[in-house]
Parts: sequence; C-alpha cells; structure tokens
Amino acid sequence: MRKLFIALCCTVALSGCSVTPELRIKSADLTMTIQQNVPRIGKVAFSPDRRFALSGNAFQCAALWDLSTASLVKTFGEPQSRFKYPIPLLVDFSPDSQYALTLKEGEKIDVWSIASGVRERVLGDKGPLGFVWSPDRQQLLTAEWRFSPPKSLLGDPGSHFFTTVWDWKSGNSMRGFPINGHESVFGGAVAPVAISADGQYILTGGDDGTVALSDFRTGQLVKSTKAAKSKRPIAAVDFSPDGKRAAADDFNGGIRIWDVPSFSSVHHIENAHSCAISDTIKISNVMFSPDGKFVLSLGLCDGIIKIWDVETGALSRSVEAHSCNYMIVGAHGLEFSKDGKYLISGGDSSTRIWDYATGEEIATLLRFEDGEWLVMTPNGYYNASEKGDQYLNVTVGGQPYSIAQLRESFYRPDLVKVALSGGSLKEFRRIAEIKQPPTVAIVDTPASIGTLETTVTVKVTDAGGGIGDVRLYLNGSAVVLDSSRGITLTPTAGTGAVVKRYTVKLAQGTNSIRAIAFNADNSMQSSDATCQIVSTYKAPTRPSLHALVIGVNQYKNPKLQLNYAVADAQLFADTLQQAATPLFEQVKVTCLLTREETTQENILQTLRSYRELNPDDLFVFYVASHGTVDDGEYFLLSSNVGSTSTAKLKTDAISQHALKEIVANIPATKKLIVIDTCSAGHLGDAIQTAMLTRGMSEDTAIKVLSRAVGSTILSASTSVQEALEGYQGHGLFTYVLTDGLKGKADKGRTGFVKTTELADYVDNEVPLLAERIFNRAQYPTISISGQAFPIGRVQ
Repeated sequence: MRKLFIALCCTVALSGCSVTPELRIKSADLTMTIQQNVPRIGKVAFSPDRRFALSGNAFQCAALWDLSTASLVKTFGEPQSRFKYPIPLLVDFSPDSQYALTLKEGEKIDVWSIASGVRERVLGDKGPLGFVWSPDRQQLLTAEWRFSPPKSLLGDPGSHFFTTVWDWKSGNSMRGFPINGHESVFGGAVAPVAISADGQYILTGGDDGTVALSDFRTGQLVKSTKAAKSKRPIAAVDFSPDGKRAAADDFNGGIRIWDVPSFSSVHHIENAHSCAISDTIKISNVMFSPDGKFVLSLGLCDGIIKIWDVETGALSRSVEAHSCNYMIVGAHGLEFSKDGKYLISGGDSSTRIWDYATGEEIATLLRFEDGEWLVMTPNGYYNASEKGDQYLNVTVGGQPYSIAQLRESFYRPDLVKVALSGGSLKEFRRIAEIKQPPTVAIVDTPASIGTLETTVTVKVTDAGGGIGDVRLYLNGSAVVLDSSRGITLTPTAGTGAVVKRYTVKLAQGTNSIRAIAFNADNSMQSSDATCQIVSTYKAPTRPSLHALVIGVNQYKNPKLQLNYAVADAQLFADTLQQAATPLFEQVKVTCLLTREETTQENILQTLRSYRELNPDDLFVFYVASHGTVDDGEYFLLSSNVGSTSTAKLKTDAISQHALKEIVANIPATKKLIVIDTCSAGHLGDAIQTAMLTRGMSEDTAIKVLSRAVGSTILSASTSVQEALEGYQGHGLFTYVLTDGLKGKADKGRTGFVKTTELADYVDNEVPLLAERIFNRAQYPTISISGQAFPIGRVQ
C-alpha cells in the first residue's frame, strides 16, 4: 500500500538529542559515532526493481544509492537552508524505476532522470505538501491545505484538504476536489493520505484528530471517525492490502485499527510509542505489512520500529532502528520493497535496510554533508568514498577509533554487495571481535639534520591486542614496513612498550614522518604518530627515475599463456624511457620479459634491489601478467606458476602481502605502480564469487595496496577473451596508458605529464575505447595516494 505523509513546519528541539547521533550497529553491539555533519534523513524509498534506494534529507537533497554496487551514485537537488524548508525532502520512484521524484514543501514535484541525473521536468502545481501514487501507478495524487476565507467578518480563516490527480505520462491535471470530514485547527499542520489498493477510497488524517474515508473518484465523504481524544493532528494513515481495514496513529503514541467502510473499531493499541515531550506527535509512520497480517509503526521520538499483530493487537517484535536527533514532523521514513522482503527506514542521520522476516539489519547508508558517503553492514564490512571512512568512529576496547583504521581488514565492497543481495555474512569476522591496536609515539628524533640519513625512534605500546606490523611514511609514501613475521618484539618490563629504531633517508627541506603500528593479527592500525624533520642536506645530482617493467607471456602451465604481455611491457618501457629522459639525471628501466627472468624468485629479488634508492628518486613498477584473488588475497602470477590451486598460489605466486612489504620498503617517496592483468575470474554469480574470495576483489585489493604503500596505482583486469583479441597488437589498457604518457594526458598543455593527469586520462579513455572495440565498457581501477609528480616530458 502506497501512502503519503504530508507535514507543515513543526519543529521542536528535544533535549538530550545530538545533531550527530551515535549509531548503534545491532548485531555487532558497537557504537558508531559520526564525526562529520550529516543532514537529517526523512522520507525513503526503494525503486520497484529494488536496484536503487532514495533518501530525502533536511537540506532538500535526495541521495540515490545503487544497491547493486553498494554505493552512492547521484545526488538530486542543491542544498537549501534547513530554516527555509524545515521538513525533509519527500522522495519516490517512477513505476519503471527510470526516474526519481522529489518534492520540497509547497513546491512542484521535480522529476529526475536516474541515468543522467538531470531534472527533466516538473509536475503539478506549486503548493502541494506531498504526493502519492494511484494503485496502478499511472496517476499521481498531490495534496495540500488550501486557505479558506472566513464565512463572516468576525469569523476565523481556516483551510481545507485539497487533492489533485495528475496523469504521470502527460503531466496533465485530470481532476481535483476538496476532502471533507476535517475541521482545520492549525491551518493544516499535518495531513497524511493513503489510497486503497482497488482505487475506491482515500483515507486522510486531519489536524483536528479525525480520520476520513472518501470516494477516490468523486471526493465525496463516506465516513469519518475520531482517532485522537482531542483536537490534535493525525500523522500517519494506511489501508490494508485488501482494503478491508484501515490504521492510523492517535497522536498520543497509540495506533487505531478499523474495519472499512464501517469504521468499527478492531483495536486501539495504546502507548505504542512514548516521547519525553507529552503534547507532540509520537508516531511518524503507520503501515500494513504486504500480507495484511501486521501493522508496522515507527516512533518519531524513540526511533523504534514495532510490528503489531492485526488480529490480536499484540506486539510481535520490535527493532531499535534510529536514534533521536531533532524532533521534526516528517523526519522519519519507512517503506517496504515491492516484493515485501525488505524494509527501508530513514531517521536521525542514516538510512537503514532491513530483512523484514528476521528483523535483522542489512546495511546502514550515510551521506555526509560534504558529499562523502559510507555503506556498512552490521558486522563492520563497508564501502566508502575516498574520505567516507574517516568520518565515522568505532569504539574498540573502550576507545574511539576511525573506521579507516580498520580499512585493510574491513573495506570489502563485495561483501556489502552480498549482504544487500540477500546473502549472509555470519561466517565472517566482526568488528566486535577485533582487539585494540597499540599506541605509537615518535621519540628521541631530531627536528633538523644536515645529513642524508637519520634515525627515527618509534615507541610502540601494547594496548591489549598485541603488536604487529610497524610502518613509517615519508611525505605520504611508505618507506619502512617492519613486518611482525620475522621479528621478535619484547616489550620493556612493566610498560608493555617496544622501542624500534629505523634508519630513514630524508629529502631536502621539510620531511613529514608518520608512524603507525598494527595489533598482533594486523587487523587494525593505530592512530598516527607524526613529526617533522628539516634536512639541509643537498643532493649532488638531480633525482633519477628507476623502473622495473615485467611482462609474462609464458607460464609453467601452458593454459595460462598470454599473447601481448611482453609486447605491452616493452611498449611501456620504451615510452617511459623516451618521456622521462629529459626530466631526470638518469632513467634506468629494467625489463624482465623471458620465462627465466619472470619467476617469483627473480622478480622479488629484483624488487628488493631498489631499497638503495634515495627519497627524491622516482620508482615505477609495471607488470603485465595474470592476476587473481583466492581465499581473500590477491596474487600476481609469475612464470613458474603451474597449478592455480589455493595452496600452490600461496607458495608459487607473488602475494599482495609480499608485494606490499617490498614496495613499502623502497625509500623513494614518489612511486607509481601499473598493473595490467588478465583474469579468468571465478565462475558463478556475484554472491558465490564474493564468498570464494572472501570479499577481496581485484579492485579492492588494488585500493587497499595503494593506501598501504602510499603510491598511485593504475590497474586494469581484462577478461581472457579481450586479452587474446588485444588492440593494435597490444592490450587495450597499456595502449591507452602509453598514448597518455606520450602527451595526450597533458590536458593543461604544460609540456609535462603528471601521474594524476595520466590517471585521469586512463580513467576516461579506456571505457570509451573498450565500448567501441569490445562492445562493453572496461573500467580501470585508479587509486591515487602519496604525492603527484611529473613522470614525462612531452616531446
């Protein structure tokens, strides 16, 4: 049953409620605290095909969430003053899921294209407070309170409920009529409406405490009844799916259920929801379940979803859905998905999705005021924009930490997709099980030096979760990764502290040092310890560029053979040599291209040789090979790989962990990594694949690696078919990459190609060319971290 909640400005500050509320994630038993402004969420909706969700906020913007990718994809509307439009934006979808509809209080309905994000038209007249679909979803009914002049000179002015029916396709008005049965007391403070499934009746709630049943075709009053004991506004009404029963709130926190059309009482559930303020609306939503057996209510003050048995009036179950923020009429939303399996709710500053049958939360969706966003499952796995995970804190061991400190273990977009697709994550680890990370301090380290190297002393204190890896970052790029594997950490007696000393090469000028340490199982990193060291040392020569370029065509297993990896590697090496030579003291490009040169042992040994570079040098790592994810870890396949079983990959291939450890220990502060891989992928649907890989897709692995080593990574993973076909004798990704390096990426026409410009060029051009060549888009993974720097000069 589609229904409408219409509200006029009615704002009451509720003492003890925070503007940035604490969000309690139910199954993980954790408290999440927002650290950035988040607009209050009101009305929410699923698209009919359940691919998308909409959430309207108090700044009059609508966030469009793509549930298939677990991400925020568009925002409709420009932010408005919360005082100009106190009521959160009303939202809904068109019947074909192609359009989003939004309505500011008293304005026309805006119709937005889901595909383009453009407002294509407006619908209706200016003035409606809300809208509702007809049962066949071919017509829209808008509703408003219209001013009524006094009947005499001494009379009081009032208002009446007026509805207009609009044709969805043409946008033309079909008919309009007033709704009788209500006496306006506050000039239309609240006015909810619902339409019966057979299209025969309209159910409305007045601000005088009455509920009226009217004929949808004529607007004639059929019957009205008193729902509230006094002349107070009714906030929510609904019909059962068969149209034989109606429900509404009673203003005092109770729910009334009647037979239709007699309006004989079935139940009066008193005190269903409570509020600290007595004389105010206490329920924001009342709705029937799709089978008509239950009535759901959402408390405006308590934020609890309660499910009531229609036959007995007894409480079946309840869910603590939302915390309190400001008590604003219309500041909560509740809707079913079309198939009745899921609920979406809006309140405080979050949008939540629920499994209706179990009452379990599936995901929390947050859009921050600056446009960053985060989608999180109850056990802590999340997808987020670049800064989204920095805006939410989680309490571990009684201490607050940023969710970003759990990124390497819990940034798993594919697992969030699994949850939103109906899969279970119960077999996966929860944030609640994570042990506290150590504390870190940089001590006894000079503020300035006149030499190339200095000693950085790091004090790491166990906080209960043990001590794992220690990392040092110089000017944003990792230069030390001290792995817990192979080192013995013995805390100082009585303190739990370990003191580690690292020799670090510094660049000329101010050097920013950042140190972090992980707990014993490397699942969570500490808060940062930072310091600055000024180096007056002047290098005798200009910086140099060092590159390791790898192409693997032949493998121990002949089924893995590739056609263009060696050609791609050679093209990149030649292009880089030519573009970089005018910029650097020397450009040394090392190529590993034969089967003998591209074994795991030789690749890792060659990578370790770059530990002698200086901070001002540049390091480029390029590899064209096979890549795969297995058992939650990413692997590059070297030529010695025969079997691709999990056990053999762990011993024969190059793991993400090994690559991270070696690259992070290369002292150069300017690093660029390019990974062009072919992947057969995993057979099966998305849920099966995510389960097999434990949520670690190649895209996720690249983004985690980029943050970990502080380097920009450009990556593409093509299908076997595309890899065999190629383009112009090369892989498509490398072809575009080298074109950009030759000068096409120099958009500003500065004569230089920067890493960020190269990333933008690849990100824009690869999908366009892939669509033309392979008839489907290929999207590279671009993860920018560390410093941006020129890598070539346009010849």
